[in-house]
Amino acid sequence: MDNTMFGRLLREARQRSLMTMEGLAEASGVSGRAISDMERGQSLPRPSTLSELMDALALGDDERRRLADAAARRPARSVIPRQLPPDLMVFRGRTAALAEIDRRTEPRGHTVIAAIVGMAGIGKTTLAVHWAHQVADRFPDGQLYVDCRGFDATDSPLDPGAVLAGFLRALGVPSHGIPDGTERRGQLFRELSASRRLIVVLDNARDSAQVRPLLPGSAGSLTLVTSRNQLSALAAVEGASVLNLDVWTPDEACAALAARIGERRCRAEPEAAAELVALCGLLPLAVAVVGAQLGAVPRLPLRLAVAELRATQPRLDGLTTDDLRVDVRVAFSCSYRTLDDATARFFRHLVRHPGPLVSTEAAAALAAVELPQARRHLRALTAAGLISRDADGHHVLHDLVRAYGGELAE
Repeated sequence: MDNTMFGRLLREARQRSLMTMEGLAEASGVSGRAISDMERGQSLPRPSTLSELMDALALGDDERRRLADAAARRPARSVIPRQLPPDLMVFRGRTAALAEIDRRTEPRGHTVIAAIVGMAGIGKTTLAVHWAHQVADRFPDGQLYVDCRGFDATDSPLDPGAVLAGFLRALGVPSHGIPDGTERRGQLFRELSASRRLIVVLDNARDSAQVRPLLPGSAGSLTLVTSRNQLSALAAVEGASVLNLDVWTPDEACAALAARIGERRCRAEPEAAAELVALCGLLPLAVAVVGAQLGAVPRLPLRLAVAELRATQPRLDGLTTDDLRVDVRVAFSCSYRTLDDATARFFRHLVRHPGPLVSTEAAAALAAVELPQARRHLRALTAAGLISRDADGHHVLHDLVRAYGGELAE
């Protein structure tokens, strides 16, 4: 616990007692300047001074214990959280994306917020964790990480208040020193982080509202968010820099497959390896699933794996695992479940389009709705990460998303 915690507790106790700073000074015999310094986190009281303050405030046993505990501790700068997940040994590619994150997160004299957004399975978490490990030495006061469960197969999105409680504990605040309510916890988190240089990774965020209370209060800190949501509100209000992540290039996908099943195996059948990753739509999650399957059968020729995946119907049956967190169909379903009924119905019509590029007019015709309705539904699908936009303004349906939608339509 540090001076800031004691100051906050003292100020709250004084306010609950309906006393001004001058009134507390008169009742306790402690100077108003000393009380002001304590409330602003500039100093801690001696035991005799603390006793006089608590008597003047007529505190109960629980409040006395909390204040005494806060006053007995010195700044907990030795508490340095190291919460980043491991960096994957099989990470490959993303050279351009890493360089772009570097550019967008250059220190600017204020809190930097960067967001990596994109469809399910596109590798947002892997990229964010890899980059955070690369720059961790720039943030000597530690790394905070949380999976916000914004799009999760088994759990609801985490409440920001619960996330803040975890962050406060990681920064050395004991459980009984964590205030009630998201707003008060956020205030304390910003106070504790104000003098620190932290990197905060908010992974799998549902939307801007979930992220906003979790932002640190230091100009030397950096927040990195990942989400399927476009986080437009975070960009508009908090000035977040948003990077839209695309699928791998064919070379990146082949390199990633080789990292999982062996360079020699891919070099022996380069055409089959290229066709495998193409059948995966160059989607990192799909390539990872196929790589895991092939790793379990090291003698299986890649050409046979291609034939089996081509013959699998529905296609997504070939991209499943026994873990819901790494199942392509389940990943898409987590996005689909966030849609309202009308947008979900619109999506099921949209996937009937024969190609990957869809104009707004064609989408409206497929779903038999007016253009204004079509635009609203398309914005909602983009926000959920089920479609994207290209440089010409067309709406883009990934092959595997279209396969998933086809299953729903049937």
